Amino acid sequence: MTDAQILILMSTLSTGLILGAIFALVAAGVTIVYGCVWLPNASNGQFFLLASLAAWTFTASFGWTSAAAAVGVLVLGTALAYLLEWTLIRRLYDTPNRNVAYFVVTLGLTQIMTGIFSLTYAKWSDQFTLPPIVEGITMFGPFPMPNNRLFVMGVSLLVLVLLFVLLRYHPYGRALRAVFQNREAAALRGVNVRAIYRLSFVLGSVIIFLGGILFALAYSYDLTVAWTMSITAFAIMIIGGPGSVVGALVIGMTFGFTQAIVSIFASPTAATFSYLGAMLLILLFRPSGLFKR
Repeated sequence: MTDAQILILMSTLSTGLILGAIFALVAAGVTIVYGCVWLPNASNGQFFLLASLAAWTFTASFGWTSAAAAVGVLVLGTALAYLLEWTLIRRLYDTPNRNVAYFVVTLGLTQIMTGIFSLTYAKWSDQFTLPPIVEGITMFGPFPMPNNRLFVMGVSLLVLVLLFVLLRYHPYGRALRAVFQNREAAALRGVNVRAIYRLSFVLGSVIIFLGGILFALAYSYDLTVAWTMSITAFAIMIIGGPGSVVGALVIGMTFGFTQAIVSIFASPTAATFSYLGAMLLILLFRPSGLFKR
């Protein structure tokens, strides 16, 4: 192989790893909510974009460091998730046709947020990026890797490992898995189902916010990233299996490498449509997903 081919290969591998880690993280947030409550949230992509833009605002307008902006966004995001669950989401848990009602409410929320972003941020810039948290580069042979991207990948994978441990061994995780399987039986065993719903929505939303921050640290982006990430994360969740963090990790990594490879030969949009095709096939032949909860 020539030096140019080696550089292309290393670039593809690094992009696939970083994108895959972020995809897996966001999909894990989606799968925690959907796998527990079984309600389709149409606003996941807007949550992702909101976190990215909020962090950018704190750094560009208020002079905060990226680390301080990340902490601030996560704190505000947690409060926002609690507020949304308290004012909107919990009212839909026991309503007739709750799946349709939940989707319509979150779709309306998506339209509102999209309008706000278009009226405000679209006037400032068509590309946004965050200053790096970690400076410098690390050499892998002849290939340089920014330390900031290594940091993003490391944080994403660490959070996924912590999520797996939480869901597998913590009492909350056991209660969550019980609700995943059968909420009526879980309630009979003394599990506070509504509390699990609330915690799942907040935890899943905060993970999506974190994914938005990490993506903004690694790549420049525009307002269309909300649509792309929403489709990608939902497809990963369906293929990997609702409620499966392992499925989110494996399929997220697969999608990350797919996008990195496809982007060399075609538009990244082609990769997004390939995700939809894969999701439709899974829904036809294995609707429970490839991995168990």
